[in-house]
Order: sequence, then structure tokens, then C-alpha cells
Amino acid sequence: MADLDEDVIHHPPSGDSAPQAEIDLSDEMQDFRFLNSLSLVDSSQATLPRRGEKDFEPNPTMLQSDILAASRHAMYTAISHPRLHAEKSRCIGIYAPEGPTPLPTEANNQEDVQANGEGKPATKRIIKDPMAGISPDACVCVPQPRGPFFKTMGRADRWNRVWLLPEEAIYLVERGSLYLKWPATITEPVQVDDEEMDVPMSLEAAYACMMGHAGLTLDRYVVYSGLKRNGYTVVRAPSWYGTVEEPEHEIDDEIAATGSYIKGISACWNRFYESIASMVEKDYSAQGPLIGVSTPRNYNALYRKLALIPPHNAAVPKPERKPTEAPFQFTYYIYKPSTPYKISAPQAPDFRLAVVDARSHTSIPTMRQLSALIESSPYEPPRGEKMERNVYTRLRQGYRSAILAIVDQGIVSYLRFADAGFSREKIFENQGPPRGGKTGGYRGKKNGGKGRGR
Repeated sequence: MADLDEDVIHHPPSGDSAPQAEIDLSDEMQDFRFLNSLSLVDSSQATLPRRGEKDFEPNPTMLQSDILAASRHAMYTAISHPRLHAEKSRCIGIYAPEGPTPLPTEANNQEDVQANGEGKPATKRIIKDPMAGISPDACVCVPQPRGPFFKTMGRADRWNRVWLLPEEAIYLVERGSLYLKWPATITEPVQVDDEEMDVPMSLEAAYACMMGHAGLTLDRYVVYSGLKRNGYTVVRAPSWYGTVEEPEHEIDDEIAATGSYIKGISACWNRFYESIASMVEKDYSAQGPLIGVSTPRNYNALYRKLALIPPHNAAVPKPERKPTEAPFQFTYYIYKPSTPYKISAPQAPDFRLAVVDARSHTSIPTMRQLSALIESSPYEPPRGEKMERNVYTRLRQGYRSAILAIVDQGIVSYLRFADAGFSREKIFENQGPPRGGKTGGYRGKKNGGKGRGR
């Protein structure tokens, strides 16, 4: 019988009458035995094997326990698999705890004095700062950058050395694209050709040294690494430390420049309409109907009369912008993978994101906090043929938007808030002519049908 081939089944005690607990298959351990095909000697296999379907079912046998133990052992073996860097494609980085420092040459520490042979007074030529444009938070120096990652990461100095921020360095070390080393000394500038800098820095040491440095937290890094793995370009926002507000945007300046001309014309028309309305509805009182005594001739006029409260207009710039409060401030600027990005001249980002810790901020943000965050983003009206045709797409897009990355113990949830601009969508003005005949009844077939009395 088939039962004889199975191992001994562990039956519950005879006195235990409680039913067996239901087992959720999604909570069971995955079958990692496919990882046994990995070989350290065989270099032809450059990718991980594809994981198959989970074949574990509630079966209280020793065979089930053996399969789970073998799968667990294969998983541990795969985790302990050493990461190797090819000699040709190895990218070496040097940890610089003191931050970006220039090369120790005398030409960078003093002014270059030049004098001609005719006895004229000497002219002084001040050398430009070779570290201009590099963030003081950079802590890793890459003397010879290799690979496509440095097209969107790091900043180069005058000697073509690339300086990485803490989150950029940890991300490259974590994915095995950067071979990080300890410096020879922490009190002197970085020496590239020093033979003593052969001690590699492990991933654990990189986390210990860089996490918490220059405002980098674990929540911010989790969001950064997740977006980078999905192909996005992620850069720090000006309000990284929470002390610098978002700069005024060119789109808002454009609105303010064109608003003065439109405001003058609209003011004249408003005074004209107010004078006519005062003559037509001079007998209007607070106890009377909302639409006045005059009878509207169509629905458009009726809805306009019912609009008693002035609607919010996202296109009108605020006289004074509300200050944002931490952590509801933009942390990262996000660029889509299809958006071309240039480090020296970055363009406007596709998304603006703020990272919030769900454990320290258990309540939802207030209206004031959300309003201040959304107002700090530029005015971007929905454009395009698709936006013009579909009103619901325009409402989802909005005119100003902000994304919150809520991090709860490593689990990230993204929430998007936008100024939808409902008041700008006049639904009653977009209605077409009524369908059907004047009577509204069913006309029947094209050639007519049997009527009553035929």
C-alpha cells in the first residue's frame, strides 16, 4: 500500500479532541532547493535559477520535514555564496569619513602668482574651488568610476574622481557593484595610490559607518533602494534636512507674470456684470430665494447663481506660502526611467516624495500639513490629448501633487495627494444635447413596427 512507503505519521494524542488548526499555504516556507544548482566553480551560470511553484501541503510526515530542512539548508547556502568582483570590471571606492577633500598639492592651497619679465607688477590668478558642486555629505571617493550607474549617481571633481553620498554608496555595495575599502588614515586627505588601503569594508561596516550620517535614516534608505531597483533616478531634495524650504518655481513665476494682465481685464468685466446684476436683482433679500427673483433660462445660469461660495483656484499663486513641517517635507526628487537625466543640469522632477515613519507618526497628517506640502510643489496643469478628453483623468492628475512614502518596519506604502481642482471642471457646461426624440420615447425599428390599432 502507499501508506507503507510513507514515514510514520505523527498522530495527535487520543485524549486531544481539539481540531487541527488550519494552515495557510502562503505562510509556509518556500522551496529553495533549486538554489543547489548554483556552483562557485562554474562561471557560465551568471544568473539565478528561476524559482518554481511551491509544492508543500499540510502533510504531517517526516518526508515533509526533510523537504523543509533541505530547502532551509539550500537557502542558507545561497545566502553565504561569496560575491566576487571581476578584475577588469572592478570599481573601487574609498571611504572618506572627513568628507570630500582635494588632492594634497601646493597648487590647490595657495594663489598662483605670475610676473612678466618687463618689471610690471605681478598679477594674481585665483584658482577656482576644485570641489565646487560636490555635496559636503559625500563620504565615498571613487577614483576610477566604471559602469552605467555613475551617469545618475555621484558628482565628479576636477580630477574626475566621483564622490558618492551615503545612500548611493550603500546601494552600490549592497548590489555588488562597488568594492569599498577602508582609508589608510582618517585625519589626512584620501590617497589613491596608498598601498595600505587594501583592507576591504564589508556591507555590515558600510551600514554601521554611513547609516545615520548626513541625515540618512534606515527608512529613507529603504525608500531610496526600492526606487533605484525599479529603475527610477532618485536625488536628494533641497529640503533634505528640513531647514530649507522648497524654492519658488518657474511655473509659479509664469503664472504671476501673466496674472496681472488677466486680472486687469477680469476686474473690468466683473464690475460690468455686478452693475447689471444689481439692476436686475435689486429686490433680492436675505430672506428670498438663493437664485434671486429672476428666472434662469437654462441650467448653466442656474448653477452659476448657486455658486455662492468663491471656489478655490489652483492657478492663483498664494501671497504667503505656509511653512512645511517635518517630516512632511520633500525628501527625494524622482525621475522616471524614460526621463533623460543630466547631473550637471537636472530638469524638473516627475515626482516629489516625502518619507514618513509610521511608528513615530501614528496619526494622519492634518489639513494644514498637507496643504503646506502640496503648495510647495509647482503648478503643473494636466496637459495632453488624453487629459483634455477625459475629465476623470484630469481630476486624478491634479494641478499640484505630493507623494508620501509611509515606512512601517521596512514595508513602504505610497500615498499620492493632489490638488484636483474640482471647481475648474464645469460639468454642467460640458453636457451635450439630449439624446432621443423630443418625446423621449422609443422610436422602434428603422422601418417602423406594428402600432396600436393596426
